[in-house]
Amino acid sequence: MSPQYKHGKQTSPIEFKVFDKAMREGYFTQRSHRSFSAFLYWFGVRRSEVLERVKEDFEVKDNVLIVDCPAKKGGYRELLEISVDLPYVNLIIEQVHRTLPRQRVWKFSHTTAWKIVKRSMGEKFYPHFFRLNRATRFLEDPTTTIPEMKAWFGWKSTGTIDTYIGVSRRHIRKQADRLKQEVKEIG
Repeated sequence: MSPQYKHGKQTSPIEFKVFDKAMREGYFTQRSHRSFSAFLYWFGVRRSEVLERVKEDFEVKDNVLIVDCPAKKGGYRELLEISVDLPYVNLIIEQVHRTLPRQRVWKFSHTTAWKIVKRSMGEKFYPHFFRLNRATRFLEDPTTTIPEMKAWFGWKSTGTIDTYIGVSRRHIRKQADRLKQEVKEIG
């Protein structure tokens, strides 16, 4: 059964500038909430995959944040890596440093996680939206491969990618360019 969303399932990704504005101007009641949002945005993993992370799942090496974030639902994922120079990654690292050994990095409920996203991003958004956003953003780059998508998200089936390919505007723009080309060929 699919989850029901009050404002409907969001299918359009956001640009970084929208996220950046939410991070600067959104309502966060605790500093850990901002780092949680940054993690969701950059990694695009499931809410439960974030909330289960403990201090030992994180390492910074050679200017790269490395995260052991096993995939749920029977998937498999290697360690994820992102540059520490990306905006707001410093908040994730600071949150990890504030966490005691063997403790969860984000110690709040699934409900609180939902509320964090709603308060900071707007009522129509929810944690799983960031999964769609990350997948769609990756697919906007025509050089992104199926193995790369499967590796990042921990997907077993290539069929899962189909959901996100349809959302990527790159394919619509490419078809629009082909229509223009067709007219040029006729004339």
